[in-house]
Amino acid sequence: MAASENPSGTPRSIGELESPSAAGINPLRILVIEDDRDTRENLCDILELDGYQVETASTIAAVSARDDLATFGAIILDRRLPDGTADEFLPQLKRQAPQASIIVVTGYGDLDGAIAALRAGAADYTLKPVNADALRARLAALAETRRLVVEKQQAESAFRTLVDAAPCLIVISRQNGATVYANSCAIRTTGYSANEINRHLPRDRFVTLQLGSQSTTPESTSSAIERTERHFVCKDGSRRWIVWRTQVLDDYQGSPALMAVGQDITDLQTAQQKALQAERLAAIGEMMAGLSHESRNALQRSKACIEMLELEIADRPEAVELVQRLTKAQEHLQRLYEEVRSYAAPVQLNRELCDLRHIWREVWSHVVPLHPKKSIEFAERLEVDDYRCLVDRFALGQVFSNILENAVAAVPNPGQIKISYEVATLGNRPALEISILDNGPGIDAEQSTRIFEPFFTTKAKGTGLGMAIAKRIIESHGGEISVRDRTPPGAEIIIVLPRGPHE
Repeated sequence: MAASENPSGTPRSIGELESPSAAGINPLRILVIEDDRDTRENLCDILELDGYQVETASTIAAVSARDDLATFGAIILDRRLPDGTADEFLPQLKRQAPQASIIVVTGYGDLDGAIAALRAGAADYTLKPVNADALRARLAALAETRRLVVEKQQAESAFRTLVDAAPCLIVISRQNGATVYANSCAIRTTGYSANEINRHLPRDRFVTLQLGSQSTTPESTSSAIERTERHFVCKDGSRRWIVWRTQVLDDYQGSPALMAVGQDITDLQTAQQKALQAERLAAIGEMMAGLSHESRNALQRSKACIEMLELEIADRPEAVELVQRLTKAQEHLQRLYEEVRSYAAPVQLNRELCDLRHIWREVWSHVVPLHPKKSIEFAERLEVDDYRCLVDRFALGQVFSNILENAVAAVPNPGQIKISYEVATLGNRPALEISILDNGPGIDAEQSTRIFEPFFTTKAKGTGLGMAIAKRIIESHGGEISVRDRTPPGAEIIIVLPRGPHE
């Protein structure tokens, strides 16, 4: 192999190839194992002039005692040493220095010896006296190979680092479902391990393009990209909305593979749905504002007429009862108008530092008189010292009112409602968790998933907006409200509120 040349045409030495500035790697370390002193020193002079790092040994025992054999890139081994032969030592040497290229040197030119050395793992076999140019050429080839290997490893490492840091899901798998690669984002987002995640990927391209068959060509595979949008069920049961772009690679590390790149658009979908919901609510709000304004005058006129009628028939108890029922129906209609209007209206918060105990106790004092026929025990379990939170007192009172009204309606007689209060976290923020638990019949799976939907109700009366309004208020505070999964009897509503303002 001829020496490399620089751009000026002057041949470069092997040392230049191996210098850190030229190759970007450390110089090749060479171990010379030779018992003849003159030959050993000769080889050292040649190699050191070419820029190699050279160390020597004269016996197999001296080499076996070393613990750094794996750091050598090449080993020049005399075939016959005082304590053994290269044929005997080569298997052990290959185990201790698996990456090293071993060149066997001998003064005996027998073909059988050369074949035995090569079979035992030697990279080359040369005769004494050693031809310096031939040795240089062989080592130059080894150095170039080593440089290419190091560059390939560095490139692969840089590529994997870049891909692993990408803010999207990247998974490469084979036709049989075996995962070749999954980046950190894919594992973190889905909760699945690399070997589990491939079972949930879009795999239609494998079938339509007959991956691995003779009919698959680069034009029909790697140039074809399929885009799909679908829900992805994560390991914890949550759903993420992922846009997948799948591409069949006709040759990835020697065989076809499927690369799936996923973009998590769950937050975008949620934002779009909220924007659409806001538009709808705005339209409802405008409509209800007009309807409420027009109906208020009509309801006031009818109320005045009903009051006058009640005076006229004061001596007729049966007629008075009918008029009173008419009054209640009118009040109920007015309350429905107001409830729909308040749900559609934007949530405007007036935050102040409030003791939450005072809010729910005040609400409870208003709820109890509305149900005089029920005996209900109201218990508190409080495990923190500070019950203050930055909230809108009126809005949070509305939340507690809606939840406690539902609980009172659900519990038997006598009934029990418990409120517990403890420190929690919400994301990275300190928070407070409030649990409201009753001993009613509980909430089934369907009700649990739909309880916060607008207009969903299990009652004969009402709009089904109470819990939907509660959800809007809590989320406007930057908090969360949910139904805790539990075995009946009893339903448990969980509210988590950040202690500070939501940013």
